[in-house]
Amino acid sequence: MPPIKLIKKQHIWLPTPLGLIIAILIFLLSSIFILKNLAHYLAQQQSINAPILIVEGWISDLALKEVIKHDKAADYKIIITTGGLIKTRNPTKYKTYADLAAAYLRNNGLNTSNIKSLPTPESAQNRTFLSAVIVRDWLQQQNIKTKQINLYSQGVHARRTKALYQMAFGDQYKIGIKAAKTTEYTLDNWWKSSTGAKAVITETIGLIWVKCCFYPGVYQSHQEKWGLYQH
Repeated sequence: MPPIKLIKKQHIWLPTPLGLIIAILIFLLSSIFILKNLAHYLAQQQSINAPILIVEGWISDLALKEVIKHDKAADYKIIITTGGLIKTRNPTKYKTYADLAAAYLRNNGLNTSNIKSLPTPESAQNRTFLSAVIVRDWLQQQNIKTKQINLYSQGVHARRTKALYQMAFGDQYKIGIKAAKTTEYTLDNWWKSSTGAKAVITETIGLIWVKCCFYPGVYQSHQEKWGLYQH
């Protein structure tokens, strides 16, 4: 009976010094390209022809001005504003970002009958996902049959917003996205400001988490709205 061998001699291929230098250069150039274009990737611009526009209410006044211009060009039948409680030391008469954004749009020339504010309640669920669920359920309650909607977000939050809305609405809906500009940093040079670096890094981590780890719960379940199972 031949002896049992636990190890064996084997030849492996290793790069030459020149090959190693070339591999490192390719890795560095690829990393630089990805980092330079990361903000543009996150600030997704992919609007579609749709009768409904959903506006994230937390976006800036400058971004809301872009919404007004966009609406005049697209002529939406319904504009929905979303957002949760405004937590600030300077109280306003509007309690939620949804109501605040709706008031801004009404006060700046948009057709008031087309605007619907849908505030997002406090919950343990992801806020953007919960906003999407609130909008989806309202559209169903109103018996609105369209399967095409546009979203309006701001900056590098846009791609994560679209991903979460697609989870809530399902593949039968076609969802577009517009990302308003931000004045605090530029997409081309986001790493040159602390605000830009923080936003891009945070949104990158958030998008990865949504793609790999976020579980929204069963359709129309307690967890889908409140983030916890009800026993």
